[in-house]
Amino acid sequence: MNYGDVDFDRLSQRIDEIAEKWDISGAVVILADGRIMHKKVYGYADREKGTRTSPDSTYLMSARSPLLLGLCVMQLIDRRKVSLRDTLDRYIPEYRHASKIAIRHLLYRTSGIRDYFYGGKMIELSWSEQHQALTDEDRFRSETYAYEAPITFEDVLAIIGDAPLEFEPGSRTNDWSASNVVFLQEIVERVSGMKLVDYQRKNIFEPLGMIETVPGSDADTVSYGCIKETVLVRLPVVEKIDSAIRTTVDDLVRLMRGMVDRRLLSRRAWRTALVYDIEGQAIVAENANGIACAEGGILGYEFNLYFDQEAGLGYIHMGNEIQTMRKTDGEWYWFRKDMRRAIEEETTYPRFTSLRVYSEQNYWDAMSLAVDESQQSFVLDAKTSLCYALAKRRVRRPYVLMEGKRAVGLLVLAIDKRKAYYNVDILLVDKKYQKRGFGKIMLGRGLEILKQNGARRIEIGVSRYNVAAQRLYFSMGFERAAVYEQGMALRIDLDNHG
Repeated sequence: MNYGDVDFDRLSQRIDEIAEKWDISGAVVILADGRIMHKKVYGYADREKGTRTSPDSTYLMSARSPLLLGLCVMQLIDRRKVSLRDTLDRYIPEYRHASKIAIRHLLYRTSGIRDYFYGGKMIELSWSEQHQALTDEDRFRSETYAYEAPITFEDVLAIIGDAPLEFEPGSRTNDWSASNVVFLQEIVERVSGMKLVDYQRKNIFEPLGMIETVPGSDADTVSYGCIKETVLVRLPVVEKIDSAIRTTVDDLVRLMRGMVDRRLLSRRAWRTALVYDIEGQAIVAENANGIACAEGGILGYEFNLYFDQEAGLGYIHMGNEIQTMRKTDGEWYWFRKDMRRAIEEETTYPRFTSLRVYSEQNYWDAMSLAVDESQQSFVLDAKTSLCYALAKRRVRRPYVLMEGKRAVGLLVLAIDKRKAYYNVDILLVDKKYQKRGFGKIMLGRGLEILKQNGARRIEIGVSRYNVAAQRLYFSMGFERAAVYEQGMALRIDLDNHG
């Protein structure tokens, strides 16, 4: 992919400014076209002691992360050892509900298995007067360590084995269930005959050259959790954590290259691993406004790997402090959100552009589209536009312009064949992606849809002060039909268009 239009020096400066604004600790790396475009460390290896982060600092990630567990299972599928359709009675026959649950339910977090931790241990702690008497910070520490404390599959089964399923497998999600990952780990270990961390080291880390990534919790950075959105809580590692993996920024860059370059899995397995459900969840990642986002945090360590294999783009944020948050004008913000938006704004150009019907797959991102300040007097915001469209569904049809899997624009067409009425009611391009040709692409495809539905001539109104919109319509062949004091009517004959 050619990123010649992208000013990476400007992007790098913006990342630095955002990191300073949020006072983060950790590292950010951006990879494009196989080259490192930004690689910097920020903040503290130990904030309390004032020890600064260095390029050689070590961090922790979790062997039970969705990314690593998903890769393990997909490798076993590639080797025909397991299938997504297999039910658990083939691997864990001692579990009473095993015949009702498929491996894919575990991977998509739709198993219905009772959560042994949040639905078990945390409830017990909530009844403990001694635990509730702790300060907020000490209670948070206690619960965080309890979650990561070593526990065997047999122990988990003893807690939940006789409990009924919380819901029919596949009918909804239980995102926070700690049981799903324990079951997945057990399947990987039983099928492979190896401990999870040993399997990952042999089949993931070593093939990617991640020689500094090893089982262990002895990182030289100190992590901090976060409570009440703004309060950091120091979380030094006080005991061995069997799912902890020590790693470095350089090794995480190697992992990122592997994801972007489709290594470790077959092409077919990668396609399967990145199929999103209606909640935006895939086997190894989730959809973060059109880019795959894989997580791997543990304790207060955060690891987020973003990758777009088609675009040859990847970026990571590795930190030893959970991000603080702020609410501004009714919307929550945090470092990684600002970072991702900056990268999206600089790197999103027309490459894999499509116009899709507004649906469950794109509704959330479509509602988040933002109107540029210069257009707010002329264009409704995205949420209002969608309310307008859906209020009269028989006539108005909303579409979302997608760049890859990212929403970049919204189009509402009016199609009433009975009355022979056709119109472009709303055309909105997100402010981050203005002046890149998306508006012209969206309008052109909208006119094709109108023509296919029987339209022969389109007339639209536009403000005389909306110069940007006029420029777009004129470039597509619209001509002035009438000029008024505040606006003008534009017309195009579709038989002569395209």
